[in-house]
Parts: sequence; structure tokens; C-alpha cells
Amino acid sequence: MKFAVALALFSVLAHMRQVNGNVYAMHIASTAAVTVDGQAATQQTDTQGLRFLLRQCSGAVCPGTYFDGERLYGVTINSTALPRPEPSDAYMRALRIVGALDFIAPDFAQRGGRVLDGGKVALAGCTCRRLFVSGTDAAPMEVYVDPRTWLVSGARGIGGGAAYAMRDYRRVGAYVLPFRIERNGETIEQYTTRNVVASPLQPPQGLIAQFASKPSTVALDPAGTTPDAMCTLGGISVRCLFDTGNSGVAMSLELAEQLNLNPVGVFNVRGLGSYATEVVRAGPLQIGGVRFGDAEYVVLSDIHRYGYDLVLGADVFAAAPMTIDYAHHSIVFGVDRPADPAKSIALTFDNFVPVVDVFLAGQPAQLAVDTGDQSTVNLADDFYSRHSTLFKPTHVQSVGGIGGDSVELMGTIPSMQIGPLITGPQNIGTTRTLKGTANGHLGAGFLSKFAVLLDYVRERMELLPSTKI
Repeated sequence: MKFAVALALFSVLAHMRQVNGNVYAMHIASTAAVTVDGQAATQQTDTQGLRFLLRQCSGAVCPGTYFDGERLYGVTINSTALPRPEPSDAYMRALRIVGALDFIAPDFAQRGGRVLDGGKVALAGCTCRRLFVSGTDAAPMEVYVDPRTWLVSGARGIGGGAAYAMRDYRRVGAYVLPFRIERNGETIEQYTTRNVVASPLQPPQGLIAQFASKPSTVALDPAGTTPDAMCTLGGISVRCLFDTGNSGVAMSLELAEQLNLNPVGVFNVRGLGSYATEVVRAGPLQIGGVRFGDAEYVVLSDIHRYGYDLVLGADVFAAAPMTIDYAHHSIVFGVDRPADPAKSIALTFDNFVPVVDVFLAGQPAQLAVDTGDQSTVNLADDFYSRHSTLFKPTHVQSVGGIGGDSVELMGTIPSMQIGPLITGPQNIGTTRTLKGTANGHLGAGFLSKFAVLLDYVRERMELLPSTKI
């Protein structure tokens, strides 16, 4: 009996390979029409094996998502990829094993995969062959194969979960691919084009930092609480804010007009308020001895009043490790310091902003590391409403930021812990209307007491005495 079952499974996989050969190894490029924030957009999806790169494009502005076969990343409009916090990688890996037909590859078992025969099952008018598919670090799946075509009709997680259906198969070169994907009966992908690409799928790379020398030091404005410096963009010298709370790079409306730049797309920004704005392409960017090529900048209409015209965020910070030395009023690019387990603080990323775990007077919280926020700790309004016993407001101050103005309720907490560091009393506040990243912000009021090493690639931060820089 076991021999007969194994022979039947071998026959199913052999028939599937006859139809789609080595499709699991090919780079497939697909497009679909979608709606993003109420606007028509184009979705571009590139897949190869377990990897995929998905972008949603409005004009030339294409943020997206990348899966490298193991981890899921968010991708900025400048192709900077930073890991996303969702713990869905095992499920995503399972979906890619099925979607790419990786389980029919001859070496699937050698890579830790397993396919079992589940017999016959009725599914949407088809007496399908059911396969149980599992892979290393992947959720197990039931896969349904139509023996009339030897194509996958559907899949779902073993034990339940969302049910996926593959419809509207068409020939694409040597392969037969689905043009419609459904989840629980609703269409989630309706491709308009699908093509086989000869070149391999390349991962998103982001901005490239070109160094005149390594490391490279940039002088900061000694009068500023937040890290400001002079930069050159398109040959024009302007003041820049190094803002870890920014998801990419941005420029003032005044600078965009001075450079006579034309929009290449639109973008929705969020801070104390939110608004839709334009995106422009400009460059090169020179920061001391570090040079970046052309990039897409979000245009902000409300930053020139603060004295700077460029905001440099995740696209710049992810390009090279850097240390902000507040005491010596400098930023050092390209300092590749070995990790010290006793000092390293793990970073996660939420919408491309670094986030750390902290304890606020013993209360666990997650705070965005925000060098552009002058506060010490600035809690999101909704988090404080749930934990209003954290501190008693003693005074109110007016604050301004992207998208509007607000008020911040101020007080103190007796202690804060971040990584191995335990502090005494700290100023703390909560800003009305601040939705914030994570539960709030860890701002320059706290960070400026240290030299702050930020290494986005290794997902770590260190708070160092500035004398060591």
C-alpha cells in the first residue's frame, strides 16, 4: 500500500513538472491595476522562487514590500529595504512555496521540504488530488491539484485559515500561470500582464553612500537640540535635519521651487496631522565627504519655518552606520564598530522608523527613536489615554510638526530603562493628536545625553559616552 501511495504521489509531481517545468526557478514579472488611497495605481510584482518584490506605483513613486525567502521587508520609494515587524514570515514562506511551485522542484526534499499524498477531495466541481506540503521554517499547507490540467486549483493552511484559489490560467512562454488569485472567495490579485524575465530578480538596494574617505565627519549646528548640518543638493547649500523619525528623505516646498523641480508622483505624509503632497526627483546630495546620487524627495510645505529645507531619514541612515555625537556636535558616517552585547540595543522597524523596547517606570512600551523630536519621551495620545497613571501633567507647552500644531502635556517619571541602561527621573509628555509610531517617541532631549550609534543593517543601537567618539 505504501508503495502504491508513493507511486501515485510521484505521478502527480511528474505530471506537474511536465506542465510547468522549472517555473519555480524563473523570474516572473507581473502587473495589475489597483487603487491606493482612492487613486488609480499600478502594482508591479516580481517573483523568483520564494522571493518576491511587490511595488504599488503612482507615477514614478513605488513603495512596496520585499520577501527574501526568509524575512519580509518594507521598501521605501527609494528602494531602501528594512525588516517589517509582522511575525508572518513562516506563513509567507509557505505561500511562496505553493505560489512558486517550489514543492515540485527535484531538490525540494533535500532542502528540508516534504510532500505527502492526501488522496482525493472534492473542491469547487473538481475531484482534486490533495497534497500536504511543508518546508523548513514554513507553515504546513494543503494544496489541491486538478488532475485534468495538473495545475494548482487552491491551497489553505492545514487545520484551517484562509483559503486561496488560483484561477484564469494562461500560457506565458513555456509555462501556464494563473492570472487571478482569490482569498476566501475575494479576488486579491488580477494580473493584466505576466512575463518571463531572462535576468535574475535583484533585491532592492536603496541609496548608495559614496565616501571620499572613511569614516567621514560632518559638523552639526552647536545651537540645535536636534541634529542639523549644512548639506548640498543639486549644487545649492541648505540646512539639513537628520531625522530618524522620517521614513525616507524630504525637502521643503521652497527648495523644490528654487530647484524648479517637476513632480513625479504623490505621497501621503503623516505627523501631527496629515496631507497629500508631491514627490520630486533631485540630486546629487553631498553631506560632508559622503555623496548620494539622485533620489525621490517628498515635498513638505511646513518645514522651512523651522530653519531647514532637507529632512534626511531612513534612506540615508540605512546606507551606512553612523554615530550622532551630540557633545562634540558632529555626525560620523561609516563607523563600523563591532557589536558589544553588553551595550547593544535591538532595533525593530515600524514604517521604516527604528523602534526600541523600554520600561517607563516599570511599564513596558515601544518607542520610536526620533532624533527630529526635541522631547525626551513623547507618548502617543492613545497610549497615554490607556496608561494615564504613568505621570501626572504639571504644565502644558505648544508644539509644532509635520501637518499641524498641537499641545504637549508635560510631567516626569521616576525611572526609565532602555536596554542595559537604567536612568533616574526623566521628563515625559504626551502630545494631543499625535498618533505616532509605536507607543510614542524617544527624542533628542534624551538621546542628546549620549553619542548614539545607529546601525540599521545590523538592527542595533548603542548609547555611548561621547568621549569614546
